[in-house]
Amino acid sequence: MSTLLDILRKDSKGSFHWLETANDIDAAITRVLQLSSEFPDEFVVFRGTDLTVVATSRPIQTNSELRGELIEA
Repeated sequence: MSTLLDILRKDSKGSFHWLETANDIDAAITRVLQLSSEFPDEFVVFRGTDLTVVATSRPIQTNSELRGELIEA
């Protein structure tokens, strides 16, 4: 049994909006890459069975990277 993955768009207020469903992670990532090349929004792949974001169109920063940016600002 495969787990369906939801593709969501994150708006400027931080709310998520469902766009479509993918059958597997490869298809979901391909679609997110396509969407992010066309639109400036953030897109995420969400697995509803355990309420987990499994992929995002934005790079995830480590705490040390975030601290470095705050120090530079």
